[in-house]
Amino acid sequence: MDIGSKIKQLRTEKLMTQSELAGSEITRNMLSRIENGAALPSLSTVVYLASRLGVPAGYLLSEGEEEFIYNKTSVMKNIRRAYTDGNFELCRDICLSSFNEFDDELELILTDCCLGVAENSVKEGRLQKARDFLDEAILHSTRTMFNTVTQRNAASVIFEMLKEISPALDSNETDTIISEDLFHPAIFDSVLCKYITVILNEDKYDAFVDDVSKIQNVRLSNIDQLFILHLKARSLIRMNNYQAALKLLYQVIDSEEVPPRLLLYLACSDMEICFREMNDYKGAYEFSQNKIEILEHMLAEN
Repeated sequence: MDIGSKIKQLRTEKLMTQSELAGSEITRNMLSRIENGAALPSLSTVVYLASRLGVPAGYLLSEGEEEFIYNKTSVMKNIRRAYTDGNFELCRDICLSSFNEFDDELELILTDCCLGVAENSVKEGRLQKARDFLDEAILHSTRTMFNTVTQRNAASVIFEMLKEISPALDSNETDTIISEDLFHPAIFDSVLCKYITVILNEDKYDAFVDDVSKIQNVRLSNIDQLFILHLKARSLIRMNNYQAALKLLYQVIDSEEVPPRLLLYLACSDMEICFREMNDYKGAYEFSQNKIEILEHMLAEN
């Protein structure tokens, strides 16, 4: 991008008129000629315009790789703030709107952001959105030199969960047939991924309990606690203790903290099983209908 185009782009982004940017140092007509490429500014004019636009003079004079570095430096503060705050969708949007090309660091950031948006979407029951962002995360992970095995494993396990719910939610970017090695809670950072490993392979429940106990008093949110409560109920179902399992499942769905829609769906599925095994077919039918209604919403929302 030439210097005139940069000046015009920055001016319009800041909603400044040519007269406002020109100020008292140059004429509006001269600024117009500079922006249209009909005239080149002197060094003193570049310094003056840069100060009024709030960018380094070097950015206006830079070309190619130097221009990318200046641009990255100017927006990295906002990227870092959004990422640190856990606002992954905003962080992704800042990256995509600020750059036409991405280096290895930005591709890694985009991988993490898309995975974060996907995990949040799973919790919210926006399953199509989760699928799309998982695919985007995988794409970015292939474009960076940094190791993204952890992110790709997380995406694979979540995809496997989505396929369990609906085969139509399979990945468009990767083969989601995963190895048994991934069915271990300890390899993941997020409680959601740990939880999904047990949903997919209930033999890993004891490993989950051991792993979560290490972080129990450190960073578990109220929502994370509900995931754990549900897995305790599943463990009781495996022991045919349906009455005790129902008590825990009611705690999940009646929690003051609104449960994630995915968790509600799985809890209702388990409550249907409990009531059916206890020969309470009216209760089983009620929660079967609840499960179907929740699923329809999850597949419809994006």
